[in-house]
Amino acid sequence: MLLEIYVQDGCFGCQRSFELAERARGAFPEMQVEIVDIGSTDGVYRSKVTATPTYILDGEIISLGNPSPAELEAMLAIRATRATR
Repeated sequence: MLLEIYVQDGCFGCQRSFELAERARGAFPEMQVEIVDIGSTDGVYRSKVTATPTYILDGEIISLGNPSPAELEAMLAIRATRATR
């Protein structure tokens, strides 16, 4: 599983995204979590990302903006359960 969190400089809510990424890493150590700066030349910008922060799990947008920690963990748990079936 891959969780990509798209951020950019000047984004009001993006700092919170870093905290949520750390929570996701702690709760789901088997998951790859990447922070992608859309302003960076190193970042891969996906055409479906129209706002930041955007959370993409295995290629599917799961949140525009920051979800609450409980919402994020619930979304990731559902996907993790599906992946183990």
